[in-house]
Amino acid sequence: MIYTYISSNFMTLMILLILGAVMWINRKETIPASNLFLAGIFMLLVLTVTDSAEAWLGNLGENVEGLPEIINARTILSVINYTLRPAIIMIEVVILLPTRKLRMICALPAVINAGIYSTALFGSHIAFYISDGNRWHEGPLNFSIFLTQYIYIILLAVFSFVTFKQKNLKKVIIIIVIFIEAVVVAVCEITEFLTGYATTVTALCILAYYIYLSLIYQQEIKEMAAQKELEAAHSELMSLRNQIHPHFIYNTLSIIRSLIRIDSDMAVKCMDLFSGYLRSHIEAIKKKALISFDEELDNVRLYMSLVQIDYTRKVDVKYDIHVTDFYLPPLSLEPLVENAVEHGLSKDGGIVTLHTFEENNSIVIGVSDNGTAGKPL
Repeated sequence: MIYTYISSNFMTLMILLILGAVMWINRKETIPASNLFLAGIFMLLVLTVTDSAEAWLGNLGENVEGLPEIINARTILSVINYTLRPAIIMIEVVILLPTRKLRMICALPAVINAGIYSTALFGSHIAFYISDGNRWHEGPLNFSIFLTQYIYIILLAVFSFVTFKQKNLKKVIIIIVIFIEAVVVAVCEITEFLTGYATTVTALCILAYYIYLSLIYQQEIKEMAAQKELEAAHSELMSLRNQIHPHFIYNTLSIIRSLIRIDSDMAVKCMDLFSGYLRSHIEAIKKKALISFDEELDNVRLYMSLVQIDYTRKVDVKYDIHVTDFYLPPLSLEPLVENAVEHGLSKDGGIVTLHTFEENNSIVIGVSDNGTAGKPL
């Protein structure tokens, strides 16, 4: 009997073994509804055992000792089989439902189907019955199992599409394939065109669905990591801005104060430049989206115009610009130029050069100075 069980359920057992191995590998990951998948594996294992036992008892025929007990045992096994089959598909649907109330509503078709088939335990023939000749007969409500399976298959397709269409529409193809497989198997079972594959295909669908959810989980993890990295980079950039601005602001105000005494026209010009510099920087700090290179270049020009007003240093700037049609984070370039002026050049001044060019399908931005280091930043 053990050999018959293994041989008749070999593919199903192999698929469940693979699913168990994949779940064990992901045991430390928070794959959605892992406990429900374990319940599905357990149900399928029970189903293979009861299905094989019921078939074995059915093959004993009618001329065997203890026939009433065999009929009772077959009845119990059949009730278990026809209760578990739609319940397994129900688990896949329940995984997608967010609230307990929806899950309870979703369980109603499976509960009703179980109630219909359980009546056979009390001698009712509405679902099925086994005659005195040890022959299985279907009742008028035998179709309830197929109707219940169809309901869950449709719900699985609808909820899966609604849940994941905004994340990655291409991955919904997996759900469509599962849906088609389940429908084909159900139709084949109803029409008796092809039987004996329902359990195997169900196991295969559960495996495919678990892998599908694993892919969604991994994608979400990568997106969260990328978002955290972006937020960290943004925080670092904001920190850099806060470190650079106060020093330059104090220095510029000091220059304006000196110019008021010796050159009022230049002081007014410097105030206008400084006002434009502050306005552009305040607006840039508020922005989270990328800005054009031309906008960032205007910030650099404003900064250099203010630097060149300082008569104590002779600072020149060269623009070696070959590419301008691209975007970058706001105030990501101007701090580099400021760093070159403040830390790259000598106290007497020097030349800062800004380069942009295209290389290997990438745009390269470089800031260099002729100070002691004289290397691109």
